[in-house]
Amino acid sequence: MSNTLSPDEQIAMAGRLRQEKMEEGGGGQEEEGEAGQPRSLRERVMAARRAMDIKQRAKDKIKEKITEPAKQGTNSALRWAWTTLIPSWGLSLIYINLHVFLKMVFGEKLFCKLGDEWIPKQISQAGGGEAAKTAGTAFGIVEVMGLVLLDLVVLIIILGVLGLFLLMCDIIQNPLSYIGKALGMAWDAITGIGK
Repeated sequence: MSNTLSPDEQIAMAGRLRQEKMEEGGGGQEEEGEAGQPRSLRERVMAARRAMDIKQRAKDKIKEKITEPAKQGTNSALRWAWTTLIPSWGLSLIYINLHVFLKMVFGEKLFCKLGDEWIPKQISQAGGGEAAKTAGTAFGIVEVMGLVLLDLVVLIIILGVLGLFLLMCDIIQNPLSYIGKALGMAWDAITGIGK
């Protein structure tokens, strides 16, 4: 008779050992449940997984019902702002800059990067979205450069209007000095012609 056990005998022996441990108290592997029932480690792990799964499903539901529609709305608003830039005399530039600022504050869950608003949702979800990322990056570079250029033009216009306003205020406060300067320039121009 050999000292080794066959696989069937090993399984039966393990089952008996498990049964004996459960009858003796489980050797510290079980704890009392809420109703006084012993809970095994496996049951506790499964309960924890169910709780995590519920949280994940809630996050997915929030993303599906709230976040995605909001992001689609901000994408379409950004697309509208770019297309109405000229008809609105540049006033939609305010929303474009606001969108960029809010993307920095809230992240890309609600506000897309510049350039991504032109990529349809179906294309970005199909095939891993590698082509959509490339196209979005190309559009994004063009939009960032255009936004910087337009912001510089607006800054120059604002500074020019402010300068004219300050010049008019100075002329109103001290008109005689400007009249004297204007007459002096006219006299220099007249006397310079005859020479």
